[in-house]
Amino acid sequence: MVSIVIPFYERLRHLMCCLDSLTISSSDFDEVIIADDGSSSETVAKLKEIIPQYNFTIKHVWQPKDGFRVAAARNNGIRHAQGEYLIFFDSDFLILPDAIQYHLRLAKSGRFVAGNCKYLTATQTDRVFNSNISPEFLENLYTRLPEKEMVKDHRRFIKRTILFRLHLKSRRKQSLGGHFSIFKKDIEYVNGYDENFHGWGGEDEDLGIRLVTAGIYGRSAIRHAKVLHLWHPKEIGDKHWKDGPNIEYFNRKNTPFFCENGLIKKGSSQ
Repeated sequence: MVSIVIPFYERLRHLMCCLDSLTISSSDFDEVIIADDGSSSETVAKLKEIIPQYNFTIKHVWQPKDGFRVAAARNNGIRHAQGEYLIFFDSDFLILPDAIQYHLRLAKSGRFVAGNCKYLTATQTDRVFNSNISPEFLENLYTRLPEKEMVKDHRRFIKRTILFRLHLKSRRKQSLGGHFSIFKKDIEYVNGYDENFHGWGGEDEDLGIRLVTAGIYGRSAIRHAKVLHLWHPKEIGDKHWKDGPNIEYFNRKNTPFFCENGLIKKGSSQ
């Protein structure tokens, strides 16, 4: 069974486009978990009206708003997922046909699969909002955007993974990419996302480091698992996450692969 986990907050139009794109690949997965980071009651009500329109199982799980808590939201999604294999997308993604199949083709116990995405402009995103999403439409958008960086990222990822396994490169250079997938038992082994990442950024990088520390190395789907990223205004301006509140915690020494504030809390009976 395959579960897709999508963190979400308020951007209902983007999420609808994401779900529309998943309709094309609905035979490749079993359920979608919308992991809501505290959207308003008005947004939740609208979302509940929309969910029955889709031809696949969608579960909406909500947590109270307390700042930006995407790590906690994703953990909440993992807890509610029934699948033994998990694929993580964002709510502002358009998933092209065969992207999920490519994740599944590379799926392997004790490994994770990393992908990336191409970024649409505001004009291209407006076009998406005002068009019917079809395989041809998505492929046309994707092929019009440059491929060079995707090729470079794919090669860099493979090279880094070889060096990690030979202990010739610091595991702190590991990245999950724009989207990734993993067996549920493997992400449970490192206790999921570290919920001490409260605020913008660092939770994905931290998870990547802990997975490699645990001997769970990445496989690249960057070239072939095609995903587009819808444009939206930056919520924190042009500030990079490394200038934000989580950088000191991220740079802590000797990060253990099992985080204490994750899927299972220290002292919890879960």
